[in-house]
Amino acid sequence: MLPLALSIGILAGIWTFASGSFQILTWPAFVGWALFFAAGGDNESVKKVLGPGLLGMVLGLAVVKGAALIPGAWFVAVGVTVIAIIMVMVMPVKLFSFTPAAFAGCAVYFGANGDIVAAVIPFVFGTVLGWVSAVLPKYFQKPNLE
Repeated sequence: MLPLALSIGILAGIWTFASGSFQILTWPAFVGWALFFAAGGDNESVKKVLGPGLLGMVLGLAVVKGAALIPGAWFVAVGVTVIAIIMVMVMPVKLFSFTPAAFAGCAVYFGANGDIVAAVIPFVFGTVLGWVSAVLPKYFQKPNLE
């Protein structure tokens, strides 16, 4: 457990410093990172998170662009209703089957004030950091000499 905790802690500190230094939103990376472990914390988890997470962001972007053309809270409410239905309906497609990532990706997009680049970059970094933090502890284990 300690190697995993150290791996996550050290990488989290490095990410926080780097994202602050380059003026990248820090928090979306932790959403992607958490989803990586929620999706199983294995090699497949990166795909399980990125597909639906990015879909959620694109669907959120569609609502925002639509709201720019048709102003009003009612349009946003209807738009969110429609994209929530879509995020659930695509579950049978393997690439989009981890639905929590779709909803989280959409929330990250909205939380990034509708800036798709500000949402995507740290979310992807965080998902990859999840994978790195899961792989690194294997290099700290004593070799089995039997």
